[in-house]
Amino acid sequence: MRVTDRHRYDIVGTRVEGSKAQNAKDLETLSTLRRINKVSDDPTGVAAGIGIKDRIASNLQFQKNVEFSKGMLERSETALGGMQENLMRLKELAIGMANDTYDHSSRLAASAEVKEIMKELVQLGNTTFNNRYVFSGFRSNTPAISMDGKFLGDDGAVMLQVGESQFQQITIQSRELFESSADERAAGHSNMIDTVEELLSGLENNSKDSIRFAIGELDFQLDKAASFQARVGSVVTGLNGATERASRNVDMDKTTLSSVFDADIFEASSDFRRSEAVLQSTLLASTKLLQPSLLNFLQ
Repeated sequence: MRVTDRHRYDIVGTRVEGSKAQNAKDLETLSTLRRINKVSDDPTGVAAGIGIKDRIASNLQFQKNVEFSKGMLERSETALGGMQENLMRLKELAIGMANDTYDHSSRLAASAEVKEIMKELVQLGNTTFNNRYVFSGFRSNTPAISMDGKFLGDDGAVMLQVGESQFQQITIQSRELFESSADERAAGHSNMIDTVEELLSGLENNSKDSIRFAIGELDFQLDKAASFQARVGSVVTGLNGATERASRNVDMDKTTLSSVFDADIFEASSDFRRSEAVLQSTLLASTKLLQPSLLNFLQ
């Protein structure tokens, strides 16, 4: 075979293989509806896609963090609501028992309910979420308060990332709720459980003065619990905003990712039909080119 013939066969083979490769690529694009199926299709697009996927994964994790945080805070808010209900019940009992119409036996009977409410207040103070005590700060494996009202937690504030460069406190620093400060003690105030103990002592000892004093202290404790509940509510509101931001970011990044990787079905169909026609034309032309005429054979 002469060199010119070999060159002709090489040209034909190159053209056919090129047409087949393009047709196969267009078929893959049409069948997967993806513009990029391997790195060589668009290295720059693949690099951009990796960054977008990383942002999506981060925002999805932020959403999970927010949901965990909301669960922790909502459990805290519920516990604080329960404390207020119990404190209001104690105040109702105190107002009733401070009346001269009740005798010692009636106050002793009321003291039994007060004892049960005090136990419930301790249980609410030791509320858990995901096996962690919500009011104990960093000491989340330790109950927040003891049965005698002593605060056992610390002032640690647990933080979780809920957005890009955004961290949210998910625990309430509760020492102020369960333990009276120096200024409060100087003003004659005590902690929550000591306030209940004051009422209990007044009922058991038939002391109307102690019962009346406890009424004012119960108001003080109610105000503190309501203040903490409002603080938790404001944090939950902020977390709802973080959830919305993360969700929007995920939606936008998914749209961007689709524009990078996904193919337009009409364009993909058109490209496939075009490359298929080119392949058929190339095969037909190659067949004719590889059929030597008598004149070519005699040359």
